[in-house]
Amino acid sequence: MLRLTNNFSLRFPEFLKSENTSLQRAIFVHSGAFSLGSAKIHFLRKLTIVFFLVSAFSIGHSFAQRDQITTQAGEKIRCRILDETPTRFIYAYIAPNGKVLRNEIFKNLVTDFKYNFYEEDLVTKGNKIASKSVSSKEPSNASPKNTDNQKTTKEKTDTDKKTVPDNKVTDNKLNSQKETIENKEKEQPKSETTIPKSTPKKQEKKTVAKKEEKTETPLATKKAKSEYDDYLKFRIGVRGGFGNMLAKLNSEDEFGLYQEKLLRGWTWGADFAYFPKDNFGFGVMFNNFQSKNSAENINFRFIENGLPKDTSGSITNKRLAKFVGPVFYFRKNIDFKTMVILGLSPGAYFYNDKGTYNGVTIPYKGWDYGGAATLGIDFLLGNDITGRDIILSLEAGYNYGKIRSMNFNDGNGTVKLANPVDLSRVDFTVGLRFTRYPRYFRN
Repeated sequence: MLRLTNNFSLRFPEFLKSENTSLQRAIFVHSGAFSLGSAKIHFLRKLTIVFFLVSAFSIGHSFAQRDQITTQAGEKIRCRILDETPTRFIYAYIAPNGKVLRNEIFKNLVTDFKYNFYEEDLVTKGNKIASKSVSSKEPSNASPKNTDNQKTTKEKTDTDKKTVPDNKVTDNKLNSQKETIENKEKEQPKSETTIPKSTPKKQEKKTVAKKEEKTETPLATKKAKSEYDDYLKFRIGVRGGFGNMLAKLNSEDEFGLYQEKLLRGWTWGADFAYFPKDNFGFGVMFNNFQSKNSAENINFRFIENGLPKDTSGSITNKRLAKFVGPVFYFRKNIDFKTMVILGLSPGAYFYNDKGTYNGVTIPYKGWDYGGAATLGIDFLLGNDITGRDIILSLEAGYNYGKIRSMNFNDGNGTVKLANPVDLSRVDFTVGLRFTRYPRYFRN
């Protein structure tokens, strides 16, 4: 009798060992083929498990991009905030080529930030950005060949048990088993070739990659159309600094040195402007220049009753030169916190020289048309707490004007001067301006 064991080997009864040795060898050869097939299947199972683990790790490699940072320029960055310090944010974002990059940004450059602003994560796969993870499952390589072979061998053993143990009958059965095994071996390579090829998978991956490229979402929104969207159209400011008149003095005596000191003094002013366009504005400008000097026991000359008079003694002078007029501004941004501003202003000068000569005070007054020009750099100050509404301004200015007539308060009214008083001056000032009301004023 034949008996099939779990190792797919056939054991022969004692009375068949000597008579059917050749058949026994053939059957053991085929049973070895069965054992080799089971080893292949076991190896393929291990290979599929490793493949599933690697594919699950590569497909599930996602990088959370649920946070959003908004900059001063209106740029919205989709990222993941990794760390936050008192002065800066440390975040990671996905570049357009799909690489994960790390960056830092100062808090004074950020207007707003939100955690978990987006509901879904961005998924990275290789060097691409995918909106949805594509799960590809490999078909199991475990074929039902073993089970079919087991069933056929079991059925054969059952039929062998029912047959009469004759030598001829057993020979016929063994021959039929040999033929069926050979037929199975011939059919086996055919069934192996029916395993689906990997070419459609590659095509599916290509189509999925094309769809992913089309559905890519931008990591950051476009910048605002104008660099001045964060500023109001109104601007008001004050400034102060140092001024120096450019008038030339012919005398080099002691009184000439006294007058030269009156050419240097302090200046201060204010301005208000409205910007209907980003780079152009207009408004009103005012500035005031003042200087004073005094001396004792000095020879000097002054005008009394319209006539020059030379004398000696004590003298004190206080001069004021005020300018007011419309102004036109032209500005250009270097970046969103720094801008260059040019101002041109036609207007009028009002001159006042209050002198005390040996205890007698005589005020001189006059006015005339003139002009002023300024060139400055503005720096945006502030932070998230106080508001970014204050501008630090550094300016250089030039003033042009001449007083051609003057009132000496001698009862003769305004008199034309043979030598006009030159009010040309160069100023260097520092100022503060407000493009919006500060937050502590608004509250």
